[in-house]
Amino acid sequence: MKYSVAAFRLIVFLLSLSILLTGCHSFYEVPKEDYNNLERMNDIKVVYKNGKVFVVEKDDTTNIKMVEDSLIVHQGIETKSIGMSEVENIKESRFDLGGTLIGIVVCVIVFGGAILWAMGFNFQFE
Repeated sequence: MKYSVAAFRLIVFLLSLSILLTGCHSFYEVPKEDYNNLERMNDIKVVYKNGKVFVVEKDDTTNIKMVEDSLIVHQGIETKSIGMSEVENIKESRFDLGGTLIGIVVCVIVFGGAILWAMGFNFQFE
């Protein structure tokens, strides 16, 4: 039992650390005047007028740019052309400090309670 509590603490610590280091990302709308800078942005979410969503995950083989009134996406050997008349808006993935802080608070409460419970602390509510 002694080693299982230590292993549990280690797992909780590593999980909490990974959540903290990764942070939370949210999609924020890109102003139309910044559409010519899409190739320098992070992951992109294209929201169509019919509600469908197309996410472009940026990596070394991805290139996205505006050509006249079309959005051209090159991913590896595939190319996709999206007419801007079909697009409601474009969003960029950015670090979300507020979401990260809320996630940290929730993790501290949940994992802290689990650690206390594993150590034998009895929660009694009256």
